[in-house]
Amino acid sequence: MSATVDSSHGINIDVDELIGVRALLNDVGGTRLRRYASTRMGARELHLRGRGMEYAESRAYVYGDDIRTMDWRVMARTGEAYSKVFAEEKDRCYLLAVDLSESMFFGTRFAFKSWAAAQVAAHLGWLASFAGERIGGLVATPGYHSEIRPGKTRSGLLGVFHHLARADRLRVPDAGAGNRLGLVLTELKRVIRPGARIALISDFLGIDEQALQALANIASHNQVTAYWIHDDSEVSEWPPGYYPVLGADDKTTVDLVDSHRRDWLAQLQLQHRSRLESLCDKFDILLQPVSCNRDITAQVLAVTT
Repeated sequence: MSATVDSSHGINIDVDELIGVRALLNDVGGTRLRRYASTRMGARELHLRGRGMEYAESRAYVYGDDIRTMDWRVMARTGEAYSKVFAEEKDRCYLLAVDLSESMFFGTRFAFKSWAAAQVAAHLGWLASFAGERIGGLVATPGYHSEIRPGKTRSGLLGVFHHLARADRLRVPDAGAGNRLGLVLTELKRVIRPGARIALISDFLGIDEQALQALANIASHNQVTAYWIHDDSEVSEWPPGYYPVLGADDKTTVDLVDSHRRDWLAQLQLQHRSRLESLCDKFDILLQPVSCNRDITAQVLAVTT
């Protein structure tokens, strides 16, 4: 009996697949992963003892301890009085802003950029969940956009997953709304509160003046990381040849035998990358490139120096 191949893998955004990212991350190792989440994802645990929310340990009762912190289970087991000690934490909001413009539904091998963007959101979301952050998001695609209010870790994250899958199903070709990054940033500017952490996930093609103004405002009050989703064909030199391109309604061929056309394409690639790097430097945004042609987990967890 032959094995069944899932032809939607790497193309369609599936909620169960995004939930399954948690198991992939657990394979990294619990202790190491949570340490990674605390340092890289921005959890700000203060090493002070007090009336926080996170249980730290139990210790022998000291006169003056609040009776509400008594650890009755340990007392029942040992016959001695014990108090619970809590680590104080500063609650933080983590927003996953995902741009699913027309240009994101493209890929030459392994996966579409849209699928890779959803996977990046899932990886980052689970890491933020491990760090105890409140998670929300914004998702936009031609003909559809949604806002997911920050919720307690899992609830907010699952909301992002469901809206990503819904946006993928409901997308319709719309030349008038091809680029949605401006909408994502404008909506983000409207709902965000200062001090939040934001993962901005997009290919950043067609970024306009409106988007730039919103990005400048957001970055001045929040910590933004830009995850640049790209296909290798958008950053690498193309060998001479004829390339078939399949569109929504037809199939065409791109002639890159002519060296002048290849030079023109290379110049466009360089201009986009240079502009993106310049913008990130200007607004103090960390830029993290992610290829849709390779394993997402390894790229998200890669340690940048």
